[in-house]
Amino acid sequence: MILTHQRVDAFNRYLNTTVGREKLCRLIQYFARFYAFYLFRNGAPKDVIQRWVDLKTHLGNGRKFFRLLKPVEFAQTGIKSLALNDEILRFTAVAKQAGMFLYYISEAFVLSNAINFYKPANIKQITELGQKCWFAALIASLISSVYKFKQLSVREHMLEKSRKAIVNTEEKSETQIAELKAQESALAKDKYNTKYAFIQDAVDIIIPSTSLGYLKVDEGIVGLAGMTTSFMAMVTQWNKLNG
Repeated sequence: MILTHQRVDAFNRYLNTTVGREKLCRLIQYFARFYAFYLFRNGAPKDVIQRWVDLKTHLGNGRKFFRLLKPVEFAQTGIKSLALNDEILRFTAVAKQAGMFLYYISEAFVLSNAINFYKPANIKQITELGQKCWFAALIASLISSVYKFKQLSVREHMLEKSRKAIVNTEEKSETQIAELKAQESALAKDKYNTKYAFIQDAVDIIIPSTSLGYLKVDEGIVGLAGMTTSFMAMVTQWNKLNG
């Protein structure tokens, strides 16, 4: 009973965050996108297919309300990124934040058009620009991850040298051993986080690439890609809140 309560509490903590609810909606949205394509391929009735297409559309618009003020977050993070000492990390971080800032700005216009509040005459160009900005942001993030892999490789090499030096030392202090373990733990965590982010970006980029015509895949693949990265984002948010 106690364990059940703990799980419910953890789930409530997750749902009490805007990010948690938005990512759950994203998962359902991309499942609907995948399932509508699956039904179409299998010759389902049009009204059944349309039901899932409508769910996808309405969830997509609903999620845009969650993210109306997202540009502020990315603008602030981009400004903070200017303080990074490493030139490559600084450039890729600023490029990513700028791309996401413009993407969410374009989304606001897309939402305004979808709910008939304000209908820009060039909505197709705005939508395409937003997708290009998202694509550019993901490219910048992937470049950053590749660069971090190189840095992590250097750190791992240096740590291996330190480990051998300590092992070959006759008098090993507990402080040296504890510090080595702490560095190994930090390195393992950084490697995991970098790989996780790289995989998430590599899968996510399928979506804008397909929308822009850079990649030729069907709606089913796009739906699966969105479901995968949604689940990964949900796991990140869950661990952040519940450990």
